[in-house]
Amino acid sequence: MQRNEFTQWFEKEVKPRWKTNNFSWTEMGDWHWRLEKFEIDTLTQAVRRHKVCDDYRSPSLKKVTEYARTITAASSPKRQRRDGSGIPEAHTFIMCVAKGDNGCGRVGWFVPILIWPFHKTYTPETYRRSAEEQRRMHSRNGRAGVWEIFTGTTHFEMLRRSNKLTNTQPLDLNQLRKHYKCNRPKR
Repeated sequence: MQRNEFTQWFEKEVKPRWKTNNFSWTEMGDWHWRLEKFEIDTLTQAVRRHKVCDDYRSPSLKKVTEYARTITAASSPKRQRRDGSGIPEAHTFIMCVAKGDNGCGRVGWFVPILIWPFHKTYTPETYRRSAEEQRRMHSRNGRAGVWEIFTGTTHFEMLRRSNKLTNTQPLDLNQLRKHYKCNRPKR
């Protein structure tokens, strides 16, 4: 929001509600600096709520900012995963399934294939191409081992595969959930 647009809004919406307050240019600059990222309609609603709900003798920039954030969050909810993070769950992985020719490589290691930006939807072929690139990059030098691509799978399934390859004791799914503090629903 431009400075002159904000000043007009401030004269129209804030000053009439708190007539006894004399706002200095410095205070108006602080208000502009804090509130410039919000839409004018959102700010108007926030100022109204602040006056009606809190009834302060003088306006609180902190309260108006809190109301504006609440209004913005309610009007445009963000798409997120069930666990709250913005990173999607991987369904394509590459895994080191055997040691290289010289006996080097970490068998059982796997890497999720995630393509950025996360908000876009990609085709399975795009994931496959990206996984193939990563596999080639890991397999270039003989020390890295032999890498395979796994599609349509989950992180827990990859952990089970990794345990089978390394001959470790199989992990219980409930133990894995506790270990990773996963709140996924049981199937």
